[in-house]
Amino acid sequence: MKRLFITLMLGITFLFLGTLQADAKMYILKPKPSTPSHHKIGMPAFHPVLADIDAETGELTVLFNMAISSAEITIAQNGVVYESDTISAVYGQTFVYDMSSYDEGDYSLLITAEGNVISEFTISIEEE
Repeated sequence: MKRLFITLMLGITFLFLGTLQADAKMYILKPKPSTPSHHKIGMPAFHPVLADIDAETGELTVLFNMAISSAEITIAQNGVVYESDTISAVYGQTFVYDMSSYDEGDYSLLITAEGNVISEFTISIEEE
């Protein structure tokens, strides 16, 4: 009876782990080439907004390297907007988005201020 119980528990554990692994996603963040570079020759590159995504959890972090009184952060896919926030940011402020529930595909992360594109990224979500 004890052996049967252990065998069943191991089977359930492996089944559960297999289910978790089947749903695993990978998150990739790539800057778009059209993003303006506020870089002057002979000076270090300056990016007013940085973004990073945790490749395993899908936690997207947007960091402002300058104060912006009215910026818009938009996450969209094929014209469908999933997140849109108009914010005022101070230097060093971060905003976090959980993308773990998003479906597989490519999404656009766009940060604008006063109608100008500050930063633009592509977020790819792939099944592992």
